[in-house]
Formats: sequence, structure tokens, C-alpha cells
Amino acid sequence: MDASYKKKKLIVLAIAALILMVYFVPLGGHGLLEPDEGRYSEIPREMVETGDFVTPRLNYVKYFEKPVLLYWMNAASFMAFGENEFAARFPTALSGVLGALITALLCASVFGKRAGAIAGAVTALSLLYFAIGTITLTDMPLSFFLTAALSAFYYGHIKNDKRWFLAFYASAALGLLAKGLIAIVLPGGIVFWYIIFTKKWRLILDALYLPGIALFFVIAFPWFYMVSRENPDFLYFFFVREHFLRYATKIHSRYEPFWFFIPMIPVGLMPWTGFFFSLFSRESVLRSPADKDKKDANIYLLSWFTVIFVFFSLSSSKLIPYIVPCFPPLAILIASDIDRMIERGKWHGKALIFSIVSGGLFSVALIIYTLIGGRVDPADTLPSALAISAGLLAGPVMALFITRKGSRNAYEKAVTALCLSAVVYIAAHYGVYDIMGKTRSTKGISEVIMKEKLPDETIAVYGEILQGIPFYTKQRVMLIESMGELEFGAAKPEGKGWFPTAEEFLPEWKSKDRKFVLVIKKERLNGLFEDGRTYETKKIEHDDYLILFNRRP
Repeated sequence: MDASYKKKKLIVLAIAALILMVYFVPLGGHGLLEPDEGRYSEIPREMVETGDFVTPRLNYVKYFEKPVLLYWMNAASFMAFGENEFAARFPTALSGVLGALITALLCASVFGKRAGAIAGAVTALSLLYFAIGTITLTDMPLSFFLTAALSAFYYGHIKNDKRWFLAFYASAALGLLAKGLIAIVLPGGIVFWYIIFTKKWRLILDALYLPGIALFFVIAFPWFYMVSRENPDFLYFFFVREHFLRYATKIHSRYEPFWFFIPMIPVGLMPWTGFFFSLFSRESVLRSPADKDKKDANIYLLSWFTVIFVFFSLSSSKLIPYIVPCFPPLAILIASDIDRMIERGKWHGKALIFSIVSGGLFSVALIIYTLIGGRVDPADTLPSALAISAGLLAGPVMALFITRKGSRNAYEKAVTALCLSAVVYIAAHYGVYDIMGKTRSTKGISEVIMKEKLPDETIAVYGEILQGIPFYTKQRVMLIESMGELEFGAAKPEGKGWFPTAEEFLPEWKSKDRKFVLVIKKERLNGLFEDGRTYETKKIEHDDYLILFNRRP
């Protein structure tokens, strides 16, 4: 092993260590963000509290919108690290890092070790992938299991080793437990179109691997059986309402136009956007594959990206995190293209120019918004905006400077600079998280409540669901004029009395029989107290909210 190889290996390990630090070290530094992080932290907290790991509950009523795996992962994390923000985000971050690692390994097996190392960095250090990988959501575990499934399938295919199909089916089963039926639909569609475009008809029989299918049911079936046995209405709600109706209708009011996800790809890939556009050049690995094997790999990766992208674009329900599973195949294509640039000692497709221009435009827009468009004091946000901009632009500018000599070694150094700059760019977003942790978290409100609340007082919230309050206070919250996603559980016996209308709540608030801590947004005050009289005995202001107490003797 020569000195040059050792040095390159140390550089790869150092960047990997920086990625791990960026993903894990700051995880617990800010409050849970509303509404998702509060929801996906409270459900597993209640599992640990009640000991019921079969029937998910949110605010102590049944909640069947998502399957159970993330709840189990977070519950295990709580038992290991305590009930805190770090533990709530750790399983998601671990899924993100492992997804990047599997992406790197698949890329290395097809395009070489150097391309694999770059693919891991591109995946982990892309804006949207990182953002969803450091927030507790079901989308990153789904992305991880889809990546594992599709990587295992392709590796087993090219190595003609069906044993890898066991990992394919096991990962699909875990994906089903993480997010639902799309963990079956998406891999099936991807493999189908790969077979169609490559005409590898034998792969149909190979894919129907009976030991793998059996393993799928062994992993996926038990929880669905147990939760259905205990809750006979689960199957209709979960499979019909939360899958078919969510996809085909506007039942959740999340409709966006077909093109909604198109701008999310170049923005979500930052700071690698310039290399995404270079894939369309004639010299790219996409348009000029080196051989038939690489062409087939391109078809598989394009099927992977396109099926997921089109599937969610056609859906009547769209949220930005849905397209995270699109990023691993793009990262592999981008990394293999960068590897070709290193090999040839030439940037193609104006990759760095696109990076500098797109990064410059984004930076200018970000700084202008920070100064004149945001609700937060620019003094708090400007340092993060400047750090993000520096990380975005320093890499491509340095790469241009380094590669003036044109040697392969210079291009390797330039890519190292791009990766280090990407680490700075990604790490700088924790400044944004810190701000969001103050403006989009109920941690501060919950701390005030727990400091002031008496043991016999009931916490109530008017007009909205603040998901983090039950997590931070470890108590059930009464929701006034707001069922939202809890409508299903609210109709069950355990919901009785906890979801009153304003007309039902006000007599209790005015009486001496029951004491409340009422959380209400200032702008909603007149909606509840139409006569202007709030009848509180104590009032605390906290940002946009009022915390009212009715302690009558």
C-alpha cells in the first residue's frame, strides 16, 4: 500500500468522520419542531409509558395514519438515551447515514471505489437529504429501506446471486412497516421498468424468489395481524383512507400541481446542483456510458429516480419530504460523473460554473430575505446566512483555482475541497434549526407550563394541535375546537371529554369545579371569548401565545 493511497484513504475517513459529527453531535440542540417532530416523539413516548407497542396512540387516542416502525425505533432510542430531542432524532439520523453508506457501496460496486466514496458524500451532504435526515419523520427510514432494497436487488442481479434478494425482500418488509404500501409499489415499479427497458425477461422469474417472499411475510405480517386483531377498524382506515384516498383525492388538503417537485430536485441537491446539470452534457456518464454494463446501471438508476418522482408527482397529496428516496440514485450518477471528470482531468458540462451561478443566486436571495423578509431579527439570522453562502460558494471557486494545472491529482484535491465546503454548508444549517427551535417549537411554552402548573390542573389548547406539549409535559392535553388528524381517535371512548367545542369548554372554564392551563394564540383570543372577558386569574405571555389560568377559590 503506497503512501498516496494511504493519504487518500485518510482523507475519505476524515470526511466520513465530519459527516458523522454533522449528523449526530448537534441533534439535541434545539426544540422539537411543530407539528411532525412533536407527533413522532409523543407516540413512542406513550408506548414506553403504557407498555403497549402494538396500538399507536397520540395524545392518548388511537392514531393509525402511519405504521409502527419509526415509533419502535424512537421508543428504543428513548429507553437508551432518555426522552429528549437527541433521542427523538437519532433513529432518523442513523437511517440517513446508513442510507448514504449503502449508496456509496452500491456505487463502488458498479463504478469503482472512488466514485463510491464521492456518492456517499454527495448523498449525505445534499440539502434536502440532510434536512429530512435530521428531523424525526417517517420519510428517511423509508428512504433508507428503499435504498437498501433496491441496492440489494441490483447487486444480486449483477452478481447472479439470489441470496441478495433476501435482503431485498427484508428491506421492503421493513419499509412497509416504516411508511406503508409504497415500500412495495415503488420497488416493484422500478424493477418492472428496468426489465422493460433492458429486456431482461429472466429477471422476472429471478425476482419472484420464494425464500425472499416468505421472509417478507415473516417480518411484515405479525404487527399488521396484532393491530388488526385489537382494532378491527384499522385495516379500512390504514389501507383505504390513508393509502388509496390520500393518493387519489384531496382528503388531506395537501394538493400541489404536477410540477411541484421539479424545482425541489436542483434546490434539494445543493451544493451539488451544478453537477446535476452536467449530467445532461454529451460527455457525461449518463449520455456516454463506458460500456453496456454501465448503460444498464444507468437505466436502473434512472428507473429508480423516475418511478419515485412521477409516482409522487401524480399524487393528489404532496409534501416535500416524499421525494427524498429520489436522491440516492441521483447521487450515484453525479458521483460517477465526477469520477469521470477526475479520470479525464477535465470539468465538463460547465459543472463548476453552474455551481457558482446557482450558489450565488441562492446566496443573494437568502441574504436579502434575511435582511428584509424574515420575521426574525437579522442579527440572529445573518451569521447563518453568511456561513451557508460561504459553504455553498467556497468549494466550486476553490475547485476552479486548484484545477488550473489540469492533472488528475489536482482534480482529486478539488473534489476534496468540494466535499469539505459541503460539510461547512450543511453544518451551517444548524443555525437555521436553532432559530426554528425557538419559533416553531412548543418547548418554551411547555417549560412555562411545567413551572407554573399545579398538579390538579388540566392543560388545554384552543384552535390547534400543538404536538410537542404532551411530549414535554408528559401529560394529556385537552383540544378545544381542534381534532385534525386525531378525529379518528377522538371518536373512540378514550376521546370522550377531551375534544370539546368552545361552547362545551367555556362553562367548565368559568366554573370552580375544574382548573385549567389554557394555551391560546393571541390572535385567536376573540374567537373563544367573544364577549372579550377571559375570566383568567393569571396570564403569562410567551411570543405569539397566551397561557391563562382559572384558579378560582
